[in-house]
Amino acid sequence: MRTLLFVCVLLWNSISCASLECDVDLNGDGQCDSYSVVSSEPDSGLSEVTIKVGGSGQERKGIFSLGNGGLFPGYIPGDFSLLLDFYTRNTDLTKYDFRWVPALKDWVLYKTSTWVEPSRDEKYSLGNEVLPDEARFPQQFHVRRIKCCVLFSEFSGGGPVLQELSSEDAVREVSKDFQFVLENYRMGEDGSLLYRVDDKGKKIPKVAPKDFLYEMTLILGEDNASFVNDYARFLYQNENFVMSAFLLRDIHKKYPEKVEATINLADAYSGMGMQKEACALYREYVDKMLALGREDQVSEPIKSKAHCI
Repeated sequence: MRTLLFVCVLLWNSISCASLECDVDLNGDGQCDSYSVVSSEPDSGLSEVTIKVGGSGQERKGIFSLGNGGLFPGYIPGDFSLLLDFYTRNTDLTKYDFRWVPALKDWVLYKTSTWVEPSRDEKYSLGNEVLPDEARFPQQFHVRRIKCCVLFSEFSGGGPVLQELSSEDAVREVSKDFQFVLENYRMGEDGSLLYRVDDKGKKIPKVAPKDFLYEMTLILGEDNASFVNDYARFLYQNENFVMSAFLLRDIHKKYPEKVEATINLADAYSGMGMQKEACALYREYVDKMLALGREDQVSEPIKSKAHCI
């Protein structure tokens, strides 16, 4: 696989960024879609994003307030995302997600997300303040699924008016995406959502974006809790301890009887260095296994972790 290179050059008072060697497929058709991001007038904060639709000779343009943010391929094929008003130390994040619709020959905005990441605050990242455990997790999510059809190319000037889907329709759309992820997860390494291969042939884990992981917790139920637990374990195994714990906390709260989620959450907390919380959960796991008559299935290392100091 070729490496995607970006070049940013100063053009008078604007900055132009573009993908040079193109291996980005933004509409899921198997062909390269190159793009460029060019800032407009100085101090306006606006940038023009131009995407050349591979193989069609056509292009689509939109104008957005990106700050230091930009465009990146989405988690699900045919999607891409824009980070808006993004700055290095800003704890408030805003993301727009677009999905290619062949019938419209354009990308459609299907989701907007905002959330807060306290750990980005410079008092923790640059100062000497100790990061509280709870501040490690993303917070204050506001995720909206948007009614069709707001086109990418309609974002110019004041931009289009966005209408939010009803709660019921939003759940249906989240469930469709969830089902797609579930089916790909079951395919293992043959699926398209667990790993990608870099230019050196190394497998790199692909992780669902934080706003979608949050949406997973909204539709968490008895029928899908086992998969969410498995996906959280996948995150843990790839050292994404925070988002693993983020999912597992909800399973443990809603289904405390699920012993696998209990020990997985303990492992995730341990990976984060939250040893007090981890120890309490290891002890809870051991107690649950004893109550179930499954003491022989508890390893000695786990028993030792349950003895809090």
